[in-house]
This record gives sequence, C-alpha cells and structure tokens, in this order.
Amino acid sequence: MSPPLTPNSDEARRELAQELSNPIYSDPGSWIDDLINRLLDWLTGGTPPTEGLSTGQLVALIVVAAALVAVVVWALLGPVRSRRRARGTALFAADERTATQLRAEAESLASSEQWSLAYVTLFRAMIRTLGERGVITEFAAMTAQEASDLAGERLPGFEARLSTAAGVFDLLAYDHRTARADQYQQLADLDAEVSTAQAVAPEASVALTPVRVESAS
Repeated sequence: MSPPLTPNSDEARRELAQELSNPIYSDPGSWIDDLINRLLDWLTGGTPPTEGLSTGQLVALIVVAAALVAVVVWALLGPVRSRRRARGTALFAADERTATQLRAEAESLASSEQWSLAYVTLFRAMIRTLGERGVITEFAAMTAQEASDLAGERLPGFEARLSTAAGVFDLLAYDHRTARADQYQQLADLDAEVSTAQAVAPEASVALTPVRVESAS
C-alpha cells in the first residue's frame, strides 16, 4: 500500500529512519546529488521532484530544499542588514579629535600600510574639516552617508565622489573589508580638493551661488 502523503511527525521520523537504512545512503553524495538534481530538473521545467519518492525520501527532499532556501535568504539579506546597520551607525561617536589630529593619525597609519584604518580615519578627518570650516554642521549620530550628502549639497561637483567615499568607509568600518593603497590615495586626493573647495550657500544650492568659507587654521 502506498505510504500516506501527509504523515504525522512520528510516522515521518520512522519512514525517514527506514529510508536512510537503505545501502545507497552509505554514499552521501549519491542521494544528495539525486535530490538536488530532482530540484534543479523541476525548476527548469521538468517533472515534479516528489514524483516516485517514498515518504522518507520526500522528508529528506524537504530538508534539503529548506536548507537551500535558508542559504539563499542568508546570502541575500546578510549584506542588506549590514548596509542598514552601517547607515545607522554614528560617524564620530565620542571622538572629539580635531581634523588635524585625525589627519595626522591617518598619515601615520598609511605610512605603516594599514590602509583600512588609514582610510576610515582620513574620511573622518575630511568630514571634520568640513565641519570646522562651516561647510556642514555636524550633529549627534551623523552617519558617513549623511555627512557626504550634506557636503555634496554645499560642494557642487563632488557629490558622486563623496558618496562613493562614504560607501567605502561603511564597508571598511562595519563590514570589515580591506582597503587598498590606491583607495587611500583617491581619498587623500578628494580630501585635499574638498578642504579648499568653495562652498555654496545652503539656500542657494540650486543656483550654485558661491559663498566664501574660511579655511581652518
């Protein structure tokens, strides 16, 4: 007699144990490959993966499918969670150092080829410089992306590079990626340019009306 299509938990465990006693399972690769091939065949328009399966095989198929779904979900949502966490993390936290102090530390880190820490520190120095010059106004819990957005509004022509730099900062600071020497140099070039760039008045950003901002001493 055919096994029930919807066994209860005890029956499912019993059927699975009986199924796994089959000699074919002494080679895990063979039956796992078979189940995966059934799934792939079904997804590409073949026969349903459950056709011709015993209850034990059906339970094993469900377990494999659930595991594959879990891996896919983790792979898709993991980076999203990291980006959300990064966007909500304060750029400076309790760091009260001046731009000069931060920049000196960044240069020291770069001289020892600690590119990731050097990049993160130099980005903070660049944003603090803009705050000290009055180009932007720092606020509690300001994130790297928020800082770059504010700076981009006041420094026309730099929006894309500032946003890219903030994205790299987030990857290094919160996703623990590794920076390269050329990435640090690109940020150093951007820092040098925005540190002396002429800003526009907030209320006249659309018209790009320039306003002179004194450089920090």
